[in-house]
Amino acid sequence: MDVDLVLDSSLPPSRLAELAVLAEQHGIHAIWCASYLDGRDPFTNLAEAARATSRIRLGPIALSPWELHPFRMGMALLTLNEICPGRAQAIIGAGGEVVMALGFPPERRRVLATRESIDIVQGMIHNRPFSYDGELYQIEGYDPKWVTAPSPTVYAAANRPQMLKMSARKSDGIMMSDLSPTLAKPAIDAVLGHLREFGRDPAAFRFNNFMAWYVYDDLAEARHEAKRWIGFRALFREYMTREFMSAEDFDTLLKFIPQIYAMAAKDEDSVDGLPDRLLDDCVDHLTLTASVDDMDHVIEHLLDMKAAGIQEVSLELKKHQEHGIRLIGERVIPALC
Repeated sequence: MDVDLVLDSSLPPSRLAELAVLAEQHGIHAIWCASYLDGRDPFTNLAEAARATSRIRLGPIALSPWELHPFRMGMALLTLNEICPGRAQAIIGAGGEVVMALGFPPERRRVLATRESIDIVQGMIHNRPFSYDGELYQIEGYDPKWVTAPSPTVYAAANRPQMLKMSARKSDGIMMSDLSPTLAKPAIDAVLGHLREFGRDPAAFRFNNFMAWYVYDDLAEARHEAKRWIGFRALFREYMTREFMSAEDFDTLLKFIPQIYAMAAKDEDSVDGLPDRLLDDCVDHLTLTASVDDMDHVIEHLLDMKAAGIQEVSLELKKHQEHGIRLIGERVIPALC
């Protein structure tokens, strides 16, 4: 199983380049630059890393048609792909922090817009000239003369059945988010069935899963950070949280969602009125949190993900990035080989 890193788009280009070089030296497969509401543009932010590295893959996570027109997604991806010849990739999805801030569209439109976005970006990559007449988006006669690098890779962000089926038809791979091995296995099996139905080669398709990484020297700091950011994990998705939480506890959790989100900005790890054990349960099941001296269960969880069919795992590093990269390179990657 390959290991990718997710880095914060608030980091400046020079810092991303430094971390990308270190990650490349430690066998990391890819660097994803998160597209956050208050962050830098992920494509531009990766340009320096693209020039400073030679093997590691690079790309934004996750783009949405509610923040960026599909034509601009394709143009930016192809441009980045020329800077790091053939190593660019992107994830296109319908959710995320930016979409929440801009206003979620109706469910049907989200799937449709994501499908048409992937159609357009894939068409811009693989077809010359390219035209598209969709329900939401159109493009006529796209035929760039400057594209020379091998094709970039397009993933879809998908967890649920409709998006998984669409992704199996349109994308090069799927990035799921926070799925346990138990939930990942049936999702992967369903996609493999769709790929065969669509006449696509399952061996050429990639399955990735996003996980938050808090493995620090100080366990107290690790758990503080994990709880502080837990609102950005999948605790509001009942089908995931109910794996380890009663219906009553889940209903209690939902009553405090705004306060849970607010912990990140406040640098807090508790909410008045919410039992701490519920946040601890979410940390234990929805993140990879441990001390460096006691991380065997983290590696075991990753091995379970590999056994479920996950081929790539994307680990989000919030703090101590150099420490995390070295730890992953020296202890995690050898265990996953």
